[in-house]
Amino acid sequence: MHPLTNPDHILYVDDEEALLEIGRAFLERTGDITVDITSSPLEACETIITGRYDAVVSDYMMPEMDGIALLQHVREAGSRVPFIIFTGRGREEVAIEALNSGADFYLQKGGDPRAQFADLANAIRQLTGRRRAEAALRKSEEMLHRAESIFRAAPAGIGMAVDGVVMEVNERLCDILGYTRDELVGQSMRLLYPGDAEHESTLRQMDVQIRKAGTCTLETRCMRKDGATLDVQFSSTPLDPTDHSRGMTFTILDISEHTALEREIAYHAEELVRQTNSLAVANRKLNLMSSITRHDILNQLTILLGNLWIAEEAGPGQDISEYLARVQSAADRIHRQIEFTRDYTDLGVRSPEWQRVSDALGTGTLQGLPVENEAGDLVVYADPMLATVFSNLMDNTLRHGESATRVRVRYRSEENGDLILIWEDDGAGVPAGEKERIFHRGVGKNTGLGLFLIREILAITGIGIAETGEPGKGARFEMRVPPGAYRVPE
Repeated sequence: MHPLTNPDHILYVDDEEALLEIGRAFLERTGDITVDITSSPLEACETIITGRYDAVVSDYMMPEMDGIALLQHVREAGSRVPFIIFTGRGREEVAIEALNSGADFYLQKGGDPRAQFADLANAIRQLTGRRRAEAALRKSEEMLHRAESIFRAAPAGIGMAVDGVVMEVNERLCDILGYTRDELVGQSMRLLYPGDAEHESTLRQMDVQIRKAGTCTLETRCMRKDGATLDVQFSSTPLDPTDHSRGMTFTILDISEHTALEREIAYHAEELVRQTNSLAVANRKLNLMSSITRHDILNQLTILLGNLWIAEEAGPGQDISEYLARVQSAADRIHRQIEFTRDYTDLGVRSPEWQRVSDALGTGTLQGLPVENEAGDLVVYADPMLATVFSNLMDNTLRHGESATRVRVRYRSEENGDLILIWEDDGAGVPAGEKERIFHRGVGKNTGLGLFLIREILAITGIGIAETGEPGKGARFEMRVPPGAYRVPE
C-alpha cells in the first residue's frame, strides 16, 4: 500500500456468510482494501446509497434479492458507485444483463480462490482508480479547452438550447436533420418534433429524468426538414444543474435502422413464443435448475478450497480444526447438491400430461406417515414429476413438522374456476413471517432447493403453490390449479 493513499473501502454482499469471511480475509491481505460484509441485500441497499463505499462487490443469486436487482435499486437511487457482479453463475445472458443494468465489471467464481480474489482486488483497484481519475478530469480546465473541438467533430448530433431556443449545433446534427446551421440556430426546439402533443410529452419526460438523475436520455421521434420522421435517442444535460432555465446541451442519435431491426426481432420473437410448446418451457425450467445447482456447488467449492488454503498457511501449533470442519461441511453440502441434481435429471424432459392425483400419491403411507387421500379420481395436467412434488412435500413434513403424525390430501373448487389441491399435516406449522421465504432458493435444512423446485415443477403448467397453515397447528400447502388444467369426476 502506498503510504499516502487511503485504502479502498468496499462492501461485499453474499448470502454465503462463510464465503464473505474468506473474501474479506483475502482482500484485506493486500493492505490497500478494507472490507465490510453483509449477507442481506436489503441492508446493503440502504448502506450503499449513503455514499460511504468506494466500490460494491455482490453475488448474483441470493434469496432476498438477486445482485442485479440490488444494482438496479442502487442506480435508481442515483448512486454511481462502481459495482462488480461476482458470481458462480457464468452464463452469458447474466453477464449481459448485469452490464446493461449498470454493472462496471463481471467476474465469475470458481477455481483457485487466491487467483480469483487477486483478480477481484485488481478489478476493485482499476474501478476506484478510474473513478478518481474521472472526478479529477471533470475539474480540469483542459476539458474546457477541448470542448469546442469535441463539439465540432463528434459523430453524434450535438446542440445547445436556452429557454427552448436552439443556440448552437454541430455539423452532424445538421446532417441528421437536413437543415443548415443558420436554419436551426434561433429556432424553437419545437421545430424538431412531428406534433405538439409529442413535443409536450417529450418535454415532460425530460424534466422528470433531469430532476431525478441530473441528466436525461430517452428514445423519441423528431422530424427532418424534408418531412421524414426519425427514431432518435435524445440525451440532454442542464448547463447549470441548479437552474434548468439557464439552458441545456443535447445530443441526437439517429436510431431508425436500429429501431426497425428491433421491431422485426420483436415480431419474430412473438411468433416464436406463440409456437413454443410445453416441452420447450419445461426445458427452460431444467436449465434454471442446473444453473442454480452449479452456482451453489461453486460457492461451496470456493469455501472448501479457501479454508484448505488457510489451514495450509497456519503456523506450527496453530489450531486448524475449525477450518477443517468447514471443509467437511462444504464437502457434505456439495455431495447433497450432486445427489439432488441426479434426482431431478428428468425435469422437463417429457411433456406435461394428465395424471390422476391418487396415482401420484401412491397408496397407504408415503415415506413413513399415513396419508388420508381424499383426492379420489381428480386428474390434473402437470409435469410427469408430479409424484416427486408429493414426495418432497412429505420430506418437508418429516424434516420440519416435528410432531406430525399424519397427512391429509383434499381439494376444493373456487368461484373463479380455480381448483385448490391441498396438502396439510398436523405438525408444528410454518411461522407467519416464513410462509413466502420457504420457497426461496437456499432456504431449508438440507439442500435448500426442495420447496423452490416444487414451485418450479408446478409452474410448468401454471399451477401455483402457497403455504396457508396456522402456526402451531400444522402446515398447509395449497396448490392452485387454473381452469382447463384439471378434471373433477362427476
